[in-house]
Amino acid sequence: MHRVSFDLGSSAILGIMTDAHLNSNQYNWLSSIFYFGYLLAEWPQNWALQRFPVGKWLAGNLIVWGGITLLHIPCNSFATLFVVRFFLGVAEASIVPAFLLSMSMFFTYNEQAVMMPVMWSIGNASPITSGLLSYGVLWIDTGSFSPWKWFMVITGVLTVIFGIWVYILFPDSPLHANFLTYEERAQAILRIKENHSGIEQKTFKRYQFIEALKDPKTWLFFLHAWSQEMANGITNQYSLIINSFGFTVLQTTLLGTVSGLVSFFSLSSAAVTLYYTRNFRAWISLLAYIPAGLSSILLLALPWSNRWGLIAGIWIRSTAGIPYAVVMIWAANASAGHTKKTTVIALYHIGYGLGNIISPQLFRPEWKPRYRPTWVILLVVAAILPSIIIITLRVYLSRENKRRDRLEEARHVTDNGIIETVDAEGGKIARVVDNTQLDLTDKENLRL
Repeated sequence: MHRVSFDLGSSAILGIMTDAHLNSNQYNWLSSIFYFGYLLAEWPQNWALQRFPVGKWLAGNLIVWGGITLLHIPCNSFATLFVVRFFLGVAEASIVPAFLLSMSMFFTYNEQAVMMPVMWSIGNASPITSGLLSYGVLWIDTGSFSPWKWFMVITGVLTVIFGIWVYILFPDSPLHANFLTYEERAQAILRIKENHSGIEQKTFKRYQFIEALKDPKTWLFFLHAWSQEMANGITNQYSLIINSFGFTVLQTTLLGTVSGLVSFFSLSSAAVTLYYTRNFRAWISLLAYIPAGLSSILLLALPWSNRWGLIAGIWIRSTAGIPYAVVMIWAANASAGHTKKTTVIALYHIGYGLGNIISPQLFRPEWKPRYRPTWVILLVVAAILPSIIIITLRVYLSRENKRRDRLEEARHVTDNGIIETVDAEGGKIARVVDNTQLDLTDKENLRL
């Protein structure tokens, strides 16, 4: 997800602002409009993921995403880039929800808690590749075809090729995993039995949608996504801020890679920690917000002459990628029932989108170069507030688990349910099945 921001951020230092005659406010709006598209497409994209094969829909959006990236190249004004960025957000809206749904069909909850930071360590390491790529394209001299256009050519073409491979190789569900034998597909379904969520369902269930909206934890996760992402506007500003510290353009492209290294190693460390611990998601997220808060303090307190201290403040904020990855999968795992889970994921990403719409506007031109109001807002809204929300979630879910344990001890929890089928003559046949193979919500299946 953050790769999009770094594409725009890298392009800023590579000449897009000059070629498209952009001022600072217009540049900020190019980031915000992407998330307007993302936000407006979140519900339709999740609806499509409910109706169509997940792998194929994901592949289609990746190919479209790459194509729209290439459409940046002929743009030479704010208006044209505004339209292209909007539709790029529309295509992006399907990607993370598709990954979450796919993981829920293939991996156990404990495995997902580890897999998500691993996946995101690679995604948030994009400043490494984008920084090195930016450094490389600066050496390409093709006249009016600016370095940022070469950057878009390379990233767009690679994304289209990757989308084609996803279409060919990525399975829609364990039942369609061609790289597995029939026996292995059955085992893949059985091994996620402990998730108590069954496998992919294509029927929209209105009562599950309503239950998701009434569930307090849905809105706590939503609020966390919004507050945490209020800081993501930094990713668009990385190269501009580093350049403002007095580094050259070439130095800036290389120094920008450090944030990717911090993200990669911090998220990898989180994955290892989660692999060897249990019920540690809240605590590791809280720990990650300490450097994020310290980042704002350094950027507020250090003198402008201490450019290495200031850039360190920028770098260490990348640890905030940990709670983004950890809490997102926590939100998906804390809800069951395909429609309810899809709704929770959609709301989480609506919160994500809202935070990202507002966040670029915090870097107002009149606050340059120190951006003191920005760092104060990020300290309170994007470090302290999400920490409080995580503590609240931890307490709320812990109490709910204890309540369920008491019900189970009192033998008020059942493992089986009844489904009705119609035989060839139109008669109804009732049979008992395991709850794990029914599309039940976490409110209906108290074994969760």
